[in-house]
Amino acid sequence: MAVKIKAKKNSKTKKTKAVQKKTKGSSPRDILMRGMEELNLHLFPNQIDQFLLYLEELKKWNKKINLTSIKEDKEIIIKHFIDSLSFLKGFSVIEGIKVIDAGTGAGFPGIPLKIYSPKIDLTLMESSQKKCVFLHQICRLLELKDVRIVNDRLEEAKKSPDYIRRFNIFLSRAVGDASDIIKHGEPLLADRGIMIFSKGKSVAGLKAGKIIKGMHLLQIIPFILPLSDYERKLLVFQKI
Repeated sequence: MAVKIKAKKNSKTKKTKAVQKKTKGSSPRDILMRGMEELNLHLFPNQIDQFLLYLEELKKWNKKINLTSIKEDKEIIIKHFIDSLSFLKGFSVIEGIKVIDAGTGAGFPGIPLKIYSPKIDLTLMESSQKKCVFLHQICRLLELKDVRIVNDRLEEAKKSPDYIRRFNIFLSRAVGDASDIIKHGEPLLADRGIMIFSKGKSVAGLKAGKIIKGMHLLQIIPFILPLSDYERKLLVFQKI
């Protein structure tokens, strides 16, 4: 028994060292491109430049206001940029699709998705006024079109006719209690709209087919975040 446990720990250690070796010493551009390859996505040169500019502005603004606790280039690219793009596992992008990112913070997952798919009609919702100032600035620098920034709380926005039944896709990484987010987010979705949450490896009590407050859990998509050993799950709901 002791031998088996030791072997498992060694395997985990080897896996972690392999990931570290894979990204150690790489430039931000190299790390981004490797992550994109693992997601089977392709970036044009101007999109790569947009991501690198986003990285530099995020670090610069993070010295003034608290945008992220992650400081290193590699970790920002993997845990913010690549993780945001993993939402594409849960929906298909079509021309003019209306997407809202609720609790976006510094723009995740919305802005990386907009960089990759400019045809998205994007709304970024954030309750912090300081973060909204950053969002306006970064969207201007990246020359992103069809992006609205809403300085409001989801609990209040759900009451506004400007947002009710407006969106095809609702995204959020800022998820605590899924049922609470569903309660406030469901009114914003159009008929048959899709809601996607990103969670860690634990999704206790949730399984495909479950219905929560008018939302049907279509699937749970498990994956390992590229260039890391982080276990992630996407919860994909559809409005009934």
